[in-house]
Amino acid sequence: MQNLPQLLLLLGHTSFNASSAVDVPDMNVRTLAYDLTGVDYSEDAINLARGLAERDGYTNIKFMVDDVLETKLERTFMVAMDKGTLDAIGLHPDGPLKRFMYWDSASKLVAPGGVLVITSCNSTKDELLQEAENFNRRRNGVLDDSDIIGNLQNERSTGSFQYIDHVRGYPTFMFGGVVGCRVVTVAFLRNAD
Repeated sequence: MQNLPQLLLLLGHTSFNASSAVDVPDMNVRTLAYDLTGVDYSEDAINLARGLAERDGYTNIKFMVDDVLETKLERTFMVAMDKGTLDAIGLHPDGPLKRFMYWDSASKLVAPGGVLVITSCNSTKDELLQEAENFNRRRNGVLDDSDIIGNLQNERSTGSFQYIDHVRGYPTFMFGGVVGCRVVTVAFLRNAD
C-alpha cells in the first residue's frame, strides 16, 4: 500500500477486535484503501491482534510493536484511535510524566488537521478535556510544571489539541447526585502549527 493516505493508527489494541477499528462511522475497514496501522508495546498482543484480524478478513492492517511513549514511527496519521492506552499509562507510578509524554507523542503522530479519539474507562470527559488543555498550556509555555514534565521541557511538541465532540450514547448512572458513564470517548482536533 504505497502512496496511500495514512489514515488510521490504532494505539494499544491489545485484544484487537476488528469491530473496534470499525467504530468510525461509514468506514468499512476491510475494503478501505488506506494505510491502517495497529501498534502496541507488547509483541504477544500484536501477534494476537494480527491473528484475529486475519481470521476476520482484515488483511489491510499493518501491526507493529511500538511504545507510544517512545515511538519509532516517523509518520503522521489523520486519525489515531486510543482504546485504553492512556488509561494504562495513567496507572504507571510516574503517571503524570507518562501522561504528558503520551500527549507529546500523540501530537507528533496525529497530522495537523487530524483527529485523536480517546476511549477511556478511567477518566471522565471533563478530565480528558482538562488534560488536553494542560498539555496545550505546557506546550505554549503558559503552565510550568517542571517537576512533572522534567526533561521534556526543552523538547516542545509540535501541535496542540482542541475538543471536537464526545460519544453521548453510552449508558449512564448516578452516584452522589452526579451523572456519569463507565466509558467515555472524546475526539480532539490536532491543530496546525
